[in-house]
Order: sequence, then structure tokens, then C-alpha cells
Amino acid sequence: MAAQRDFEPSSSAFDPGEVGFDAASGLPALGKAEGRLPAPLRRPLTARIVALALALVAVVGLGGGKLAAKAADTAALYERGMRGDGVSIASDLTARANAAANILTLGEGLLGQEDALVAGARAALDDLNAAEGPAARYEANARLASAVDALYQQLAPKAEQAGKADMLQTQWSEFLSRQDIIRHDGYNEAAQAFNETLRGFPAVLLGRIWQIEEVELFA
Repeated sequence: MAAQRDFEPSSSAFDPGEVGFDAASGLPALGKAEGRLPAPLRRPLTARIVALALALVAVVGLGGGKLAAKAADTAALYERGMRGDGVSIASDLTARANAAANILTLGEGLLGQEDALVAGARAALDDLNAAEGPAARYEANARLASAVDALYQQLAPKAEQAGKADMLQTQWSEFLSRQDIIRHDGYNEAAQAFNETLRGFPAVLLGRIWQIEEVELFA
């Protein structure tokens, strides 16, 4: 029987722990990124598996840079619009705020600036104009809807008596129609789709390393 020989791995054998990433792959070196991993992923064996997974990801073309760019592109849809033509939630909110301002002008003229409903609508409009980000603007828009609706109900009879019913109705219709357009905008669906991708593997690892956040919903 032939004598057994101890197996000695070749010096050129692949070691997942030595996997690195060059600039062309769009990924940072694992050594620099390791500190950003959650604690359970810093264990030696797990870190090697993660390194191998990220190396494979780089080979098939999905890198942290691409994921970050996708996050930015998705978030930009809020301002840019789904077709890239500027027709977006942001632009419709601006048009809605303008209609609310015109209703307020009528309210101030017919009910007075000190009227409680006029003051409430003015405060809600100021809040919308000051809000930043889709989530904050969503909440401010909801408050504006309630405040302007209450003002409209009080203002409509006065506008009729003053011969300004058509003017009021035009602005009220614009206010409502812009909300309907916003409701059917595809931004939230696009943001949710990206967020689901980011929660999956291996994107969740890339997201942790590159510190990529979920896209904020208009909700």
C-alpha cells in the first residue's frame, strides 16, 4: 500500500480572507470597510464569507457605487418626476400651495386676516413651505388639506355673495386636482422597490459598508 502523504495546500490557493477590491470595481478595500460591518459580521469566518460574497458581487457588476447611484437616482424622482420632465410630487405640491395661497387671499379679503380659519390655513401653508424632505412635506400637506377645507367651507357662502364664487371654485378645483395627481404619482412605488432591494442580499451588506440609507417615502 502506498504510504500516505500529508496534503499541503499550494501557496497559490485562494484565500477568501485576502480578497480585496480595486477602484474599478466601485468598492472600497475590505480592510477599510470592515469597521462598518455589524458586529456579527466581523467574526473571522463570517468576514471571509462576506469578502467572498462581495468579490462575487463585484464580478457580476453590482458594486456599492452602483447601489449608491441607484439610491440617489430614485430619491431624485421626488423632484425630477417619473419621466424626468419636472412634473413631480414636488412641483405639484408647489402648485397646490399656490392655489392655497390664492384661497387665503380671498379669505383675508372676505373674512379678515384675524379670522381663526384664515390664520389656521396660513400657518399650515407656512409649515408646508418650510418642510424639508418627502416625509415632512407629506405631513405638512395633510395638515394644509384639513385647514384649507375648513376655510373653503366657511368662505364659499361669502364668495357667492361677493360675486367671487367662480374665482374661489377655480382655486379650490386646482387645490384638489393637484392632490389627486400626487396620489397617483409613481414615486412611492419606485422608492419602495429600491428599499426592498436594499434589504436583500447582498445589497444589505453593500448598504452597510457604503452607508446607503433607504429612500424616504412621501408618506
